[in-house]
Amino acid sequence: MPRAHPFVATLALLLVPAFAQTDAPWLLRDVHEPTGTEVFTRDRANGVPEFRAVTRMQARLSALAAALLDVDAMPNWVYRTRSVANLEAVSPTEGYSQVIVTMPWPFDDREAIVHWQLTQDPATGAVTLSGRSAPERLPPDPALVRMPSFESSWTFTPLAGGEVEVVFRGLGDPGGNLASPLLRSFVGSAAWKGPLATIVALRQVVTRPEIASAVLPFIHEPER
Repeated sequence: MPRAHPFVATLALLLVPAFAQTDAPWLLRDVHEPTGTEVFTRDRANGVPEFRAVTRMQARLSALAAALLDVDAMPNWVYRTRSVANLEAVSPTEGYSQVIVTMPWPFDDREAIVHWQLTQDPATGAVTLSGRSAPERLPPDPALVRMPSFESSWTFTPLAGGEVEVVFRGLGDPGGNLASPLLRSFVGSAAWKGPLATIVALRQVVTRPEIASAVLPFIHEPER
């Protein structure tokens, strides 16, 4: 069973602030044909790409949430996640975590401090695990680059027949000098490759017996 102290498993995607309104159109970047997963990106005013990955799968809401709460397993399936450490559990559905993200040479690995929260809409049953930066919770590590800010979310919406729509969304700024062509090239590529790899991997994670059978008291499963 996963630990009781959850966090938002999105920081391997190098995320930044707020889903402010924008008129920029979404661009379809890739489709994973075996699963029907689609990944879209669009550029923000500051040139940082925003992503949205969408798929459908057969899974229980508790299993999907439990997969994101299992911090020990995160490096095995979340794109470029090196480690995750729980810093503070406010409640079973809210807390603070430190996430370290691996970067390709010649860049230093990144660190983010996350304030995460899990909620469920009583009307639709949709479960959302959202997070944003909380850098004041831990002094920066001089061996790492602290991500300046971010916002991200996973939303699991129950559909008919036990199917769930999964939407993974975020913005991305890894810190450092985004004027560097090499860094901008990596960020632009990771903005769609990271969400695709992570959301496809989630399908395998929710089939693990301990995850598939997870029962979370704060998740209400829809009637089938």
